[in-house]
Amino acid sequence: MGVGMQQQATLPATAQAIADVIGIEKTMELVRGKQQDKCRNIYVPAPSRMRASHWLIQTIGEDAARELAAEYAGEPLSIPKCSGLIKQQRNRQIIQMRCEGLTHLEIARAMGMSVSSVKTVYYRWLKAQN
Repeated sequence: MGVGMQQQATLPATAQAIADVIGIEKTMELVRGKQQDKCRNIYVPAPSRMRASHWLIQTIGEDAARELAAEYAGEPLSIPKCSGLIKQQRNRQIIQMRCEGLTHLEIARAMGMSVSSVKTVYYRWLKAQN
């Protein structure tokens, strides 16, 4: 099982179904695009009704948006938060940045986190390596 498949297996069922159509990367772009919205429900129009200015095309690109529309046209979809996978990706980025030599403060500023949170992620990872 590849990394993408392992990540997809950790997604909620709705996100897994979407990833089956547009792939995990585009699914996560869609999740992040809805992250700030209070309403996580979307209506997917038919491909023929989707214009270049449609938010779905702006969020995940035309090809993925049209693939999603071909599969789910006319259906409402509830986009899950995928908090666990987002946190895993964030933690991997923190560890990578630290391994590249960035300080905890630099990482915290770049990630919009507190220094103590960055340290916690990094030191938990270090402890798990031993």
